[in-house]
Amino acid sequence: MKPQNGEQIYNLIHSQEMVQYMWKYSVHKQSTQIPLAIAFEEELDLSILARAVNVEIERNDCLRLRIFRDGLKVKQYFLDEYKLDKILYKEFSSKEEQVSYFDGVASSKLDVFGGETFRIIFFRTFENKYGIFITVSHMMMDFVAVFMFFKDLIAVYDSLKNGTPMPKPLAKYEDIIKKEQDDPALEERIARDAKELDEWMAKDRIPFYNAVNGTRVLDLQRKLLHNKDMTMPHIYLPVLDSTHFIKCHLSDEDSKKISDFIKENNLSAEWVIQLGFRIYFSKLNRHTNDTLFWVLCPRRRTVKEKRCGGTLASPMPWREIIDDNSSFIDTVRQLSESQIFLFRHSDVPFSEVRQMERDRYGLSLMQTANSMMFSYLPAGENAFGDRKYDFSAYNFGHYVMPLYTLAMQEASSGRYVFSYIHRTFLTKDEEVLSFHDGVVRAILAGVSEPDKTIGEILEEI
Repeated sequence: MKPQNGEQIYNLIHSQEMVQYMWKYSVHKQSTQIPLAIAFEEELDLSILARAVNVEIERNDCLRLRIFRDGLKVKQYFLDEYKLDKILYKEFSSKEEQVSYFDGVASSKLDVFGGETFRIIFFRTFENKYGIFITVSHMMMDFVAVFMFFKDLIAVYDSLKNGTPMPKPLAKYEDIIKKEQDDPALEERIARDAKELDEWMAKDRIPFYNAVNGTRVLDLQRKLLHNKDMTMPHIYLPVLDSTHFIKCHLSDEDSKKISDFIKENNLSAEWVIQLGFRIYFSKLNRHTNDTLFWVLCPRRRTVKEKRCGGTLASPMPWREIIDDNSSFIDTVRQLSESQIFLFRHSDVPFSEVRQMERDRYGLSLMQTANSMMFSYLPAGENAFGDRKYDFSAYNFGHYVMPLYTLAMQEASSGRYVFSYIHRTFLTKDEEVLSFHDGVVRAILAGVSEPDKTIGEILEEI
């Protein structure tokens, strides 16, 4: 959708270029959409909610962002005004009907270049909960931005319903884009950071592909390609990328154990959950101590960036060498140091990081050591006041990697939730479920006895 009224045109920023990179190498473009829904136990006034959506479009400029092709380049601009004349409303008689319907919407490609950057649907569940569903191009929003959309939308709804002042304005995504346009200082810093990141990535031996199904995929390709020394398989198969979605809730009791441990030791839930993944990866993959997967860095450092919609996240290859003789608590702190380093270098564009991997290890375009993309969503406490809510992701049908994992803690219940989207060509449902159970056992073993060594936990689980 090309600009028609003299709007200011911008290049994509690096975090958007990451999405464009994924979009370019995927036959099924749905792999770069984010489909999420939130449902509340109270009845929502849908006429007021529809007004709130249009107010939110005014307040949240990433909803007015449009992209277009300018020759071989993709560029963008912001509409001054945009409104939805009508919003679809759906009622569901069962959970299965709801999941099937929203999976269908999620896996239907947005016509982004035609101006369709998102779809919004209001709904009522079979449990009489009222909610809002959105599927949006990752070019316009990341997961944090979608959660912020829901949070601000409900705050606007309350203001309209109660006749109270509007909530504090959101920061403009356009300001972030302007700041990153042709900035020599930023490009100089990225060049320095890229050099440091390259050295950090290469500080150990050639990485070893480890996955939820162990070395099954690697072993198969070693046999097919007659290369017994291959450590990284060819997994970016853009046609064979159909996915299944699995959602797992931890019990109230297990969630409390993890939360208590985190609070007592002043830690991040992301580090603890990540270590659970890494320990069980080791268990499944010949007890390797070398664990590597992509982690989505939010790149929201300032207050303005944290209150801004839009896509700012950037994936980084988080490689960790864990020591069997190190305690669980010490290894969590080791992860915290790695996170500080990676987040400080997260301005390095995804395409440059991928090129680093290919250059250093002699990889083909379809080859990688990464089996998973991991994201932790810090939902925050009482994001919707006293409201209890269900926050759900849906299956967009296709993905470029074997597994995408989203973990979060529900503020209303305190329970930890893990959502897994896996490629059916490479991974089976039962393998993901077994992997999840093993990750939870590893986390609980560590938080119950923090001084227990990684080796002891591996033996126990």
